[in-house]
Amino acid sequence: MHPRAASLGFFNSEIAPDKICNGGSETVCVLIRSMVRTAILGLAFAGLCLAEGPRILIVTDMEGISGINNADEQLLPGQRRYEEARKLLTGEVNAAVQGAVVAGASEVVVWDGHDGSRILSVADIHPFAKLLQGSPTPANFYFSEKRYDGIIFVGQHPMAGANGVLSHTQSFTMKRVTINGKPVGELGQVAAIAGYFDIPVIMLTGDKAACEEMIAMQPKAVTVPVKQIMGRASSLSLSHEEATRRIREATRTAVSRVKEFSPWKISGPVEMKFEYHPQPPKEREGRIAIYRGQTVLEAYEDWLGKP
Repeated sequence: MHPRAASLGFFNSEIAPDKICNGGSETVCVLIRSMVRTAILGLAFAGLCLAEGPRILIVTDMEGISGINNADEQLLPGQRRYEEARKLLTGEVNAAVQGAVVAGASEVVVWDGHDGSRILSVADIHPFAKLLQGSPTPANFYFSEKRYDGIIFVGQHPMAGANGVLSHTQSFTMKRVTINGKPVGELGQVAAIAGYFDIPVIMLTGDKAACEEMIAMQPKAVTVPVKQIMGRASSLSLSHEEATRRIREATRTAVSRVKEFSPWKISGPVEMKFEYHPQPPKEREGRIAIYRGQTVLEAYEDWLGKP
């Protein structure tokens, strides 16, 4: 029985059909029993529908959150504005969860994707959500065939080289990452392995340039730009209240439309290339690492290792 239906109390033995009309006429009792049974079946069906609502994964990061633009003050533990940044991230994540709940999601998993997957707390996330944390990330990115119905990015930054706030891929030492020659950021890497398991990306919130990156890959995606670059190290951001309002409404829309989206499929063989900036004096020329496989999963296993 679905917990939301059970919590209504209609399945309590104290109001079982054979006890509800003691002392009444047989005809009335039969009618009441029939009505109660119909109500019970209706609630059971409703519970089943709730249980079959969309299953959503929210992939989080820090650099794309509204109000965050300084790598020296906001991104790592111990920095002056780090705790403020954590609160801003948590607020945007919870807004997305709430939007998914309103749209009828049956499950929402939040993947902590910043700083080694150790920034969010189960004490702070929306009570409906589950929190996925830990490292290292497995090659399948915790996916299995159609494990989720849709993926949402919250707090996403643009790929390395893009004209956006805190643009990078994996780290600021990375120059470029490509899959079969196509430049991809972190969102593209998630989308590629998700697509292998028939899971589509449906929405992104974050920097304006990251939203444009998403639309280029998934034209139907719902996007919420919460800030944009204004100078080499400055940004123009929405207020936290307005950002969370837009995220909540956009998530409701995206989850309601989840069946409209298709996964990003990459045909094999697959080659991933990681090109790094020079790191003098130790590395005077940029390092290059290449990983290959007949499928996206095999290439990722070459990169991250097999279980």
